Amino acid sequence: MTGNDLSGAPTSPPAGTGNGIGSEGLPCSPCVAPLNSPAERLAALRAAVQSEPDPLVTVTHLLRLCRDEHRVLWEQAGNPDLRATVTSVLAPLRTLAGSHPTAATLDPQVRHVLAEALKPVNGAAPAVIAHALAQFLDDHYGQFFADWFRSRSPYQPGVGDPIPLGGPDIREVLDMRPTSPPWRLANRLDETRRVRLAGGWATQFQVVFDYSLSDALSRLVTPDTIIATCHPNRALTEFTLPSDPAQPAFPVRPTDLDAQRRHLDRLIGRAVEAGASIVVLPELCVTKPLARYLQDWVRRADSPRVLVAGSYHHADGSPHRRRNTAIAWVRGQDRPLTHDKHSPAQRPILEDIEPQGWPELRVYVSADGWHLVLAICRDLLNPQAVHTLAEIGANLVLVPAMSESLAPFTGQVAHLVGSGQAIVAVANNPADWARTGGDAVRIASRALFGHPGLGQQTRLVASPDAAPGVATLRVRSGLIGWISADSPAPSSGDQLVAGQELPGWAARLASELDRYRQLEHQPPEPITLRPAAVLVLLSEGDTTGPTLLLTERAADLRNYPGRLAFPGGARDPQDSGPVCTALREAREEVGLDPASVQILGVLPALADSQSGFVVTPVLGWSGRPAYTEPVNIAEVSAVHDVALQQLGMRSAATCSAPERDRVPGAGAPDLTLLGPITATVIDMVLALLKDPSPPRAAASIIEHLT
Repeated sequence: MTGNDLSGAPTSPPAGTGNGIGSEGLPCSPCVAPLNSPAERLAALRAAVQSEPDPLVTVTHLLRLCRDEHRVLWEQAGNPDLRATVTSVLAPLRTLAGSHPTAATLDPQVRHVLAEALKPVNGAAPAVIAHALAQFLDDHYGQFFADWFRSRSPYQPGVGDPIPLGGPDIREVLDMRPTSPPWRLANRLDETRRVRLAGGWATQFQVVFDYSLSDALSRLVTPDTIIATCHPNRALTEFTLPSDPAQPAFPVRPTDLDAQRRHLDRLIGRAVEAGASIVVLPELCVTKPLARYLQDWVRRADSPRVLVAGSYHHADGSPHRRRNTAIAWVRGQDRPLTHDKHSPAQRPILEDIEPQGWPELRVYVSADGWHLVLAICRDLLNPQAVHTLAEIGANLVLVPAMSESLAPFTGQVAHLVGSGQAIVAVANNPADWARTGGDAVRIASRALFGHPGLGQQTRLVASPDAAPGVATLRVRSGLIGWISADSPAPSSGDQLVAGQELPGWAARLASELDRYRQLEHQPPEPITLRPAAVLVLLSEGDTTGPTLLLTERAADLRNYPGRLAFPGGARDPQDSGPVCTALREAREEVGLDPASVQILGVLPALADSQSGFVVTPVLGWSGRPAYTEPVNIAEVSAVHDVALQQLGMRSAATCSAPERDRVPGAGAPDLTLLGPITATVIDMVLALLKDPSPPRAAASIIEHLT
């Protein structure tokens, strides 16, 4: 296929695709260009760089050489001597750039220096230098790249053309530690921070970068953003479906449209009350007129920024053009965002749609670099589509779904989160997938969230029953909640006493407590907590007095990923009690020999509602802890001995260098990462000690606990 070159004109197939010899050993026809030698290709590149004033076009030329010479580039990338050579080659360019004001174009002097730098020097291949030059241009001129793409919107890249990559650093919007390295897993050879060359996926999907709503979508995701998914339907019986599940189904839609409209209005209202600025409705929960009606929500004063109004079946007046289309409304804009489903469902419903033409993936780019993409249900199970989403830097993916299970989606969503640090919200419907009222109720997961701060990168959201409700995700903290449509909405009397105005700090506190409003009501069933224990091991530091052993939990654990905690865990059936549990877990996690520990006693058990454990703190003392096994890196990323005095002053946020770290290079722990149970136990120990200065600390604990 032909693509678009950097000026938008069609391009010919690249030279170098044949060897110049036909199947009979005769020369090929004149239309097939012979392979250029490396020297000829390098000369052509230098000539292009010398004449090209646009920095993004120059970066593209350089990255194409990196792609062509990737084997050489990989071989030389880690050579420290060559890195020094490249640094010296770039020195004149850095000096020149420092003396010139940064502009949107490259002046002739800069272009000359760039071209001169593209020569083999001291064994460094031109591709190595080209990659360094591309990164330099990205650093110094990258601020103008967005204008280039915006001027060509809607921009459809061909293979080898530049594509924009997301601008925001996910760490700026999270309190939680991302589970993957910042923004992208690895720097590829054909990309810089802001751009990447389009790959072969461009031949499978019609990828379009749309900047038409760039300013309207600016700051769509901030630390305070709440994303909500609405779930209006209890059962599959509320939809029009063929009586025989093996028969093709079209159109699938809610049976009672008036009731559905009331359900959706109520749920969207609850989502807005919860502070959601992005709201996602499920697949096939609307008709086209109902989706149009829901536009009114983004016209209101207190409205969501983006409302994905689900998807609907329609034929556009032609029985041969059956489509499933998702539609989204943006505040202040009359033109909707749309996406046509390209992967029809095969089960449990045989969806009778006929996608036509080249499937399109449209990326709506915001001014601050968010790449918003709509997908519909099984579009997210298409591995080629998910690979393409990762390639184009999609970092906000909103998905209406209608599936009896979201479990198969978790791996695909985790891939997007891990490779692009994306945030994903999947709204599923209905709750009960039984075909008739006589079948057993099978409640499907109501939502699936992908978030870089979650331990497993994804989280399925279940509901206590099949009632309609709203699932919420807080971007800053990764906190997930469920609001039942049947629970009472907060009244003004809950928040304000007549004649009194809340001070600012109290209003902020009330806002934060809103997330727990559903806990005000009696839970439907008794809550059972599992017994667990932690080992609070004290030792004597050389100069700091008593120390506590703290572990830094691995970032991908389900409970408290990345937090500082005591070694511990759930009680096993063979454990005789909390002491046995605590010592066993300490041996398994950090290799501590139980024989080197003297047990002082236990503290009162603490309930941990987040993990579902009731935790007994077991206090131990060791003048010389013995570690007979290695640290279990699957659970523990670092082990620290932290001075008790420093823990008593932890409002300073971080501690000085710990007395010893058992994981090389671990460094001082960040005490703001203390888990809540851990912090509570530390405060209890400090209260028992009253004066944690040596040498009376250990004796004081023994006196209180024995």
